[in-house]
Amino acid sequence: MKKSVSLYTFCIFGPPATHWIGLTLALCMMVFGCSDDPETDIAVVEQRQRDGWAAYDKGDFSAALLHFERVIELDGTRADAHNGMGWAHLSIAHAPGATPDVLAKAQRAFEAAIRSDTSSADAWIGLANTLFLRRESASDFQIALRAIDNALQGDHRTLFRHDYQSVADLQALRAACYYYLGQINLARSTVERALQTEPSNTAALSLQNLLK
Repeated sequence: MKKSVSLYTFCIFGPPATHWIGLTLALCMMVFGCSDDPETDIAVVEQRQRDGWAAYDKGDFSAALLHFERVIELDGTRADAHNGMGWAHLSIAHAPGATPDVLAKAQRAFEAAIRSDTSSADAWIGLANTLFLRRESASDFQIALRAIDNALQGDHRTLFRHDYQSVADLQALRAACYYYLGQINLARSTVERALQTEPSNTAALSLQNLLK
C-alpha cells in the first residue's frame, strides 16, 4: 500500500516540477541573455561595448557604466570594457560634487584593463590622468610618468581616443608631473619639446607661462 501511494505521489508532482524547471530556464534566457551559441554571446558583448562607447561619446556616463558593467559580467577579460569603465568614472570625477572615491574606481578600472591587455595605450593614459588628478603623494606623479611612457610604447591604434589628441598633449601632461615633483628644468625642457611638435598646444602654452 505504501508503495502504491508513493508512486501515485510521484506521478502527480513529477511533471509540474519539470514544467517549472523549463520555465525557469526560459526566463533565464529572456532576462539574462543566456545562450548555447558562443557566437550569439560574443555578438551581444560586442554590441554592448559599442553601446557603452556611444553613450560615453554623448556624455551619458551613467549609461556608459551600465553597458560596460554588463560586458564585464558576460566576459571579464574584455580590456576595453574595463577601460571604458575607467574613462566614464574619470569623466564623472570632473563633475561638480563628485566624491573622492570616483577616482579610486577609475584607477581600479584602468588597472584591470591593463592586466587584461598591457598594450592598451588608452588605459595607460587614463591611469596617468587619474593619478595626476589624485595628487596624494609624489608617487602619483612618478607612476603617472611611467604610465605615459608605457602608453607611448603601447598600441598606437588606441593612443588618442579620449581627451588627449596628440603627443604634445602627453608631453604637456608629463611636464605638469615634473612641475609638481619640483623638477622645474625637466618641466621646461618637456614643454619645449611639446611646442616644437605642436606650437599651438594650449596645455603646453599654459605651462610655459607658468614656468616663466
